[in-house]
Amino acid sequence: MKWSADLRNVLRHLNARILTARKSKKNKMLQAKLEVQQRDTFGKQSARDLRRKGGVPAVLYGRAQDTVSIQLNARIFNQFLRTYGENVIINMVIGEEDSETVIIKEIQRHPVEKQKLIHADFIRISLDEPVTSAVPVVLEGNPPGIQEGGVLEFPLRQVTLHCLPMQMPTDISVNVGELDIGDSIYVSDLSLDEEIEILDDPQRIIATVSQPRVQLEEETPEAEEGEEGEVEGEEGEEAAEQPSEPEVISRRRSDDDDEDE
Repeated sequence: MKWSADLRNVLRHLNARILTARKSKKNKMLQAKLEVQQRDTFGKQSARDLRRKGGVPAVLYGRAQDTVSIQLNARIFNQFLRTYGENVIINMVIGEEDSETVIIKEIQRHPVEKQKLIHADFIRISLDEPVTSAVPVVLEGNPPGIQEGGVLEFPLRQVTLHCLPMQMPTDISVNVGELDIGDSIYVSDLSLDEEIEILDDPQRIIATVSQPRVQLEEETPEAEEGEEGEVEGEEGEEAAEQPSEPEVISRRRSDDDDEDE
């Protein structure tokens, strides 16, 4: 049985997607301890003063409990993030109180100095109740399509998941080492545990190798020359009309002179 070239290409692309889905990996969320202090001063000026002294203002809320204003040491918290990332189950200790189980809800960073932390939100969780979190996607491998002149695009850099905290991955590794030009990896291609629900549209593209974008610039100079020619033509017409205008003016002047006389 002979297969057409189009059918072989479809099967090859489908096989690449299956291999990529099988090779996608996820790293389980870690647990770590973080010590913070309760914050007694509030307002924008107080937050600026705290950051100037090397601190980070933050809040803790959730599970129908009171919101607590806290502060962290910026250097220690940056080191914490470099070690564990943002998707981590935190045993937070506030001063001398018992620890609370929390996760990072949001971190605000300086728009230019990314290491400079502006504010952080933490939310209380229960290890027995599902949570929703955005998990980063990490690409692995070198697509052969790039060697053929293709361009690797990465439009979806994080996937929103819903599951128990201990099942939540810190990141998802996707192997793009089988992608040729025209191949794509979709959300539906991810292979995760059955207990993990993916909330993103299954048809969203995570990564794709597209054709190189070639700009046709050969026609542009001709168009510009044509436009310049039109401009020159207009200038030529204006130049040709210029002699007639002084004649009219001179005749008017002569008429005026006659009237004055």
